[in-house]
Amino acid sequence: MGRLRISVVIPAYNEETMIGPCLRAVLAQSRAVDEVIVVDNNSSDRTAEILREFARDVIVLHEARQGVQYARNRGLNAATGDVIVRIDADTRLPEGHLAEVEATFGDPSVDAATGPVRYYDVTMPRVAARGDALIRGMWTVPNGRLDWIFGANMAIRRPIWQAVAATLCADERFHEDLDLGLHLREGGFSVRYARRLVAGTSSRRVKGDFAGFRHYLLMTERGYAQHIGRLRRGSYARAWMTARFLLVMYPVMRWLHASHQRRHALPVVVARKNPMSGVCD
Repeated sequence: MGRLRISVVIPAYNEETMIGPCLRAVLAQSRAVDEVIVVDNNSSDRTAEILREFARDVIVLHEARQGVQYARNRGLNAATGDVIVRIDADTRLPEGHLAEVEATFGDPSVDAATGPVRYYDVTMPRVAARGDALIRGMWTVPNGRLDWIFGANMAIRRPIWQAVAATLCADERFHEDLDLGLHLREGGFSVRYARRLVAGTSSRRVKGDFAGFRHYLLMTERGYAQHIGRLRRGSYARAWMTARFLLVMYPVMRWLHASHQRRHALPVVVARKNPMSGVCD
């Protein structure tokens, strides 16, 4: 097998505080990226202005239909890499991330992969990382085949994306990355949980009010409910338990985020509300 060509796709909506650091991390990889695509989903802040600073290294596309699923689809459909890495605008890739992507997809049995995240804007990040690992363990299908794929840290072979893209649900009531994972499993494709495929991400979603965080979490449950006729026994129950566990942990997660912001005298960064769904992305 020859050298894999790797594309990175980043949907962005009003990400003026996040898109610059995200792109600098992508462009600083020890294994150089072959293609970077940012899909601007009607941003009304300085996102477009900042993207112009990266014009030599980044392809900027625009998606008029509002919603992360449309922006994601626009970017993944345009990507030309053998493997497409899809991250969020608040993702910050460690220097060796793409090298690990290449190593993971050197195994021809891997159709798609997702990995753990490390929160870079919390107090006690190691504690937060262990909690994240515990949650993902609760969410994993017992036989090791995942029925989810995390949008902040995922990669997929381009032919596999092309095979499932037309089957995906267009519904803002549940998470587009979970929907992709469920359709991958339904299509008989494998999602590898690659523990070395680590990415940094923000904990900003816990900064909003409890009602907004609850709505965001229950989108996962609604996604499983939509596909329940095609799920293995226990999948919906795991989603239900995971959501309730995170709701209980909300005060702790919010404190870890707020404490870090105060300690480092940082401006508070909150999730952006999607005007179509009313949900913070």
